Amino acid sequence: MKHLFLICTILLLCNFLGFSQSFVWKIKGKGTEFYIGGSIHILRDQDYPLPKEFYEAYDQSDVLTTELDMNEMKNPSNSIKMQQALIFQDDRTLSGVLSKDVYYKLDSVSNAMGVNLKLMEKLKPSMVVISLSFQSLQKLGVTTEGVDTHFTEKAVNDKKSRLFLESFDEQLGFIKDMGEGNEDEFVLYSIEDIEKNEEVFTDLLENWKKGQQELLNDQLLEFKSNYPDVYNTLVLKRNNNWMMLLEKYMDTAEIEFVVVGAMHLVGKDGLLAQLKKKGYEVSQL
Repeated sequence: MKHLFLICTILLLCNFLGFSQSFVWKIKGKGTEFYIGGSIHILRDQDYPLPKEFYEAYDQSDVLTTELDMNEMKNPSNSIKMQQALIFQDDRTLSGVLSKDVYYKLDSVSNAMGVNLKLMEKLKPSMVVISLSFQSLQKLGVTTEGVDTHFTEKAVNDKKSRLFLESFDEQLGFIKDMGEGNEDEFVLYSIEDIEKNEEVFTDLLENWKKGQQELLNDQLLEFKSNYPDVYNTLVLKRNNNWMMLLEKYMDTAEIEFVVVGAMHLVGKDGLLAQLKKKGYEVSQL
């Protein structure tokens, strides 16, 4: 969810200050193993090459697993689907589904970026937020492919097997439904997120590179506390769905390298905590 995937993406159990570690873990159990790494979905040119542990996990793996097939984003029919899903197909408008106060605040943020919100009247709040978030991040130099896209291209070139945790339609459904029924809450959180970009995003990236999670965890806890419905949709529900698939990897001979948004890995509901609870050995590279 780019910045919405990035509300999502950079949110996050424990802090390993003083250690040089990465956002990659090895999961062992049942006589086999797989690797799991936390992705930032869009990065800056200077963030490459990635920490070496990402490449080590990739090289040790037979299969790359990502949230969805990144190449599906380039499929013209899916582009049409996305447009249809993120634009109101009835008489609703952006100003109509938001309260006056929230719309006014969103308009102020848009104007500060040089964006005319009136031209977005038929866009759903999720699409407006994604557009503004990406524009905000571009000002910080965040324009380059993220970890998942980077390894997808590498796996295609290397002819490495690939698996996916969600279909394009499933992930589009999450984006389309973000904020549905609680549009004001969703937009207010997103505005706060956008306003914090310059202050927080660079620090989050540096923490992520070192495998440090305290700042990321603070962001996740704030998100969960203030917007539980959005959290349940974007984080908890998907984590629980993915756990059923990850456990099946323990029944295969192949070694998988799973790359998901970093926020999905940690916290009480995160994949790492759930894997530990199931009795698997979880070690950070």
